[in-house]
Amino acid sequence: MDDLEKTLEEELAKHFSLQFDIRQYENLPVELEDNQVAPLSKLGRVSMLNPQVVSVNFTENPAALKPAKLAIEKSNLEVSPQQDGLSLFMHIPKLTRERRERLAASAKKTLFNDYKTALNEVIDKDMKAEDERRKTHAALLAMKRQREAKGLERIEAARAVLLKEVA
Repeated sequence: MDDLEKTLEEELAKHFSLQFDIRQYENLPVELEDNQVAPLSKLGRVSMLNPQVVSVNFTENPAALKPAKLAIEKSNLEVSPQQDGLSLFMHIPKLTRERRERLAASAKKTLFNDYKTALNEVIDKDMKAEDERRKTHAALLAMKRQREAKGLERIEAARAVLLKEVA
């Protein structure tokens, strides 16, 4: 759970900062045609041309250009990528009060939901392990009682045979 809290702190720093953070582009998940998901930085070289323009160069992986463009358009970055050859260019919108409020609202909603989901997964995993321990314990107790009953039956049968021979 400490790891989840550290991740939340990193995400908060990334989403609630007044400074532009290129990691938003580098870590953007892109679903490729073979249904694999990779961060944008693994598919192309992400760089800042100037303080208002981000560039992604796909010369080493041209097949990833189309899925990356689609992922950028669908993201909440509010940019429209422009293609020039094997590169995508995105103009960073100015950080107006309205845009900051929208980003803060969407970040709060998505970050908090992701954080709650991750915490629930940790709890569910622990609960499943606890349930398995309980089931194993119950099965062992049932097996023990069954063996005790069989043992008692054998002892009673042997005792009956012994008493029968004496009488």
